[in-house]
Amino acid sequence: MINYRLLTVSILLFWSVVTSANAQVDKLKAAYLYNFATMTNYPPSHQSGNFVIVVVGNSPIIAELEAIAKVKKIGNQSIEVKKVNSLSEISHAHIVFLPEDQKSKLADLIAKTSSAPTVVVGDTDGASSKGAVFNFVLIDQKLRFEVNESKANSKGIKLAANLVKLGIPVKS
Repeated sequence: MINYRLLTVSILLFWSVVTSANAQVDKLKAAYLYNFATMTNYPPSHQSGNFVIVVVGNSPIIAELEAIAKVKKIGNQSIEVKKVNSLSEISHAHIVFLPEDQKSKLADLIAKTSSAPTVVVGDTDGASSKGAVFNFVLIDQKLRFEVNESKANSKGIKLAANLVKLGIPVKS
């Protein structure tokens, strides 16, 4: 006979552990995005005004980025976090984060930002080889990132050497 109370408690406990783990991953991704920004040299046209980080869709990372934006800067630039639902809403961005649930928009995002000094950060298999500068990957249960330095260079963006060394190199 199944003990329904025990089963319910077990399911709730499992769900809370999974939810907590996902929240930690979102915090870590937000911290990575902040560090990508601090270790990236943009052309002069992107070194004044707010440092704009765009997130496509509804992602819990938005709250984490907003918490960072309240207390940190990128050089002398204040951080502005924008949420967009459509790629047409992106006009001036330093970083665009494309969560996994938005991966179908990757090719259009790469095309839209191809001539702009915008760092696209993906969260899905193959994003860096398809034109994203960074892409989050899980390896042995650890969050890592791929880096496509040649894509950054082609946009007039220079990545710090130690940032490139920390990432997994990918060519597009």
